[in-house]
Amino acid sequence: MYNRDRLVIILISILLFRIPISHIIGDNGCGYLSGPLEVFWCLALLFGAGLTITLRGMMHDRVRRGQYSNAAQIFNFAKKYTFIAAIVFLIICLLSYDLLGSRLLHDTGSRIGFLFVGPAVFLALFVNLNIGYLNGTDNNNAALIGEIVYAVAMGLGMILGSIIGTHSGTAISALLKNEEVTAMYGAMGTMAGLCAGELLALIVLMGMTILYQRSFRHLMRSEAGRHTEHISDLSGRFVLGVLSDGLQELLLHLPVFVSIIMYRSVNMRAEGADAAVIGSSVGAFYSKFIVITGILSLLGVSSVQGSLKGIAAAVNDSDTQAAAERISRLFARVAYYCIPAVIFTSMLAPVIIPTIYTGRLTNAIELLSTCTSLVFIYALTYAFMSVLIKLGYNREMLVVSAAALVISCILGVFLMGRFEGKFTGPVIAMMVCYGLTMIVCVLILFRNFRMRFKLLQSFVFPLVIAGVIGVLIRLLGNAMYESAGGIITLLVCIIPAWFIYNLACMLLHVVSAGALNKKFLGPMLVRIGQNLGVY
Repeated sequence: MYNRDRLVIILISILLFRIPISHIIGDNGCGYLSGPLEVFWCLALLFGAGLTITLRGMMHDRVRRGQYSNAAQIFNFAKKYTFIAAIVFLIICLLSYDLLGSRLLHDTGSRIGFLFVGPAVFLALFVNLNIGYLNGTDNNNAALIGEIVYAVAMGLGMILGSIIGTHSGTAISALLKNEEVTAMYGAMGTMAGLCAGELLALIVLMGMTILYQRSFRHLMRSEAGRHTEHISDLSGRFVLGVLSDGLQELLLHLPVFVSIIMYRSVNMRAEGADAAVIGSSVGAFYSKFIVITGILSLLGVSSVQGSLKGIAAAVNDSDTQAAAERISRLFARVAYYCIPAVIFTSMLAPVIIPTIYTGRLTNAIELLSTCTSLVFIYALTYAFMSVLIKLGYNREMLVVSAAALVISCILGVFLMGRFEGKFTGPVIAMMVCYGLTMIVCVLILFRNFRMRFKLLQSFVFPLVIAGVIGVLIRLLGNAMYESAGGIITLLVCIIPAWFIYNLACMLLHVVSAGALNKKFLGPMLVRIGQNLGVY
């Protein structure tokens, strides 16, 4: 999967940049931004992430075997593919910007933001091409530096663009006497800033690629016993790999975009619909709930990729028992973090949202209080899907994910009527989508391995402990918030809560010393456990 352990901090940083942007352009601006930014992410995941994954895999396989000429041939084909695909998407997006805004999202105010989707996708494809090359030639540290530059430049560019766009929009809105123009131009400026950040990152990555190509050409000249592959054999596998890998990434992300489309479509058709109110609701969902749950989800899946090699190695050795034990341990690690993350966040939602954000707070607090379990469901889905994809179940996962998405869309439309004007229905549909996928993944794993999840230690004990602590910090948070403020309240509640949760799990033998030692305040807890005779 694309979200590797070492890139979790980068992906979190991209989400964190949305917090200052939401303050600059407001909920309405984030509503206008959500459509263009989501279309960009979907296209970038489908074709950009797929390009990186496929290029990295095909080149690395040949570099490992010393077939440097074949690896270079793949890169040359990838450059041609990227150039053609980037031009095609640039033209399509520029021609269809009005259609995407007014027809797909029923949001005419986002049209000017959609003007920058084409250039953003164009640049993203070339960025992913260079990252794929650096990873494929085993220059992983250079690729990581490039990805950090990409994330930081993109985030800072979006912030700067949002400031410039909002400033320009304020002057224009004063002339037109329409306050919504400020939000529209803020969203447009954010997308323009995204393009500027991508351009800067692309220049840095191209410089790295040119630099490392020199040493790679030296390896090609020293290559012995060349066996040249036909480009006709490579091209088909490359294109299919890009689409397959990209589609897998897209289907994991698509429920967010589908929720926005669903919410806008249903509410804009309602009698007396107010486009500004609907837009601000979308913006609150996109910049508040999705940001917080997205960060928690990324932290929850941070241990997944490190476990896959051991699981795959056990399967290759036909040791199904070892593979089953490692999958069970992976489930335990994900649950150990996600359960308290969900409960503590839900309980402290009335403190977290007002402390971090301004604007429409009530809806975001309600969503975070009731629907944060999305974090747990997503993390487990990601974990089990990653295992199955590593074991070669790519097609099955594509079919399962697509079917779950269709079912959740039907359910989401039905739930929209039950939760009038609220995002609760689409979020529940998102949880159903990931939940159905997770259930099918578990069934496939049970069919192939003798799985034994230690539910008492892995799920029940952490749930009970986190639940009791959650009630206490809810009471403490309510008592402290008005007098001490949000930041102090969160520090006083969360740090002791996390310490007590780990201490209780340690005493009940839920977590091992090795696993606990890697966590925040873990070494201190291990020493306490050793003094108490627990370890």
